[in-house]
Amino acid sequence: MKKVCVFGTYRNLGEKEKNDIIKLGRLLASGGAAVVCGGFGGSMEYISKGAASSGGRTIGVTYYRKGEKGGKKANRYIKREIETRNIFRRIKTMMDISDGFIVLQGGTGTLLEIAAILEHINKGMMRPKPLVAVGPYWKKLMDGLRGEDVLSKEAKIILKADNVGDLVIFVRGVDEAASEILRRI
Repeated sequence: MKKVCVFGTYRNLGEKEKNDIIKLGRLLASGGAAVVCGGFGGSMEYISKGAASSGGRTIGVTYYRKGEKGGKKANRYIKREIETRNIFRRIKTMMDISDGFIVLQGGTGTLLEIAAILEHINKGMMRPKPLVAVGPYWKKLMDGLRGEDVLSKEAKIILKADNVGDLVIFVRGVDEAASEILRRI
């Protein structure tokens, strides 16, 4: 079974954002993909809820800061939890087990996840995998990377990318994101 990792914010979301993320989870599960995420609240909970409501598999890759485990746990829609020892191992695990990535609006954690994926693909440290960004939120950042050449010959061939900004596929909404990622994994 193919796995799609979805990155996004843990913060509170508006009703439209929640419903869109739940819909994305349903679309991915209905398309036969398991959903991978960070396992906690916010976007992670809603993507898991959507996938679970369509009978899909959900995998939460978590880490607990020292002393945090007692009161915190993966969201109730996670069927399989993979606990890691730190944020870097968490990101590496999500990259390793996933066949493609969807990135939603997020903060510094999401930025770290995108940067790790781009760096690993660009430097040939992982096989090229599709990275789909929903909406315009990350576009300015990627436009700023258009001057940086892709170093991995495999990424140039498979993803047809000449510069790092080309490693990200931009789509307008969740329907297009699901369609694009399911077609590419």
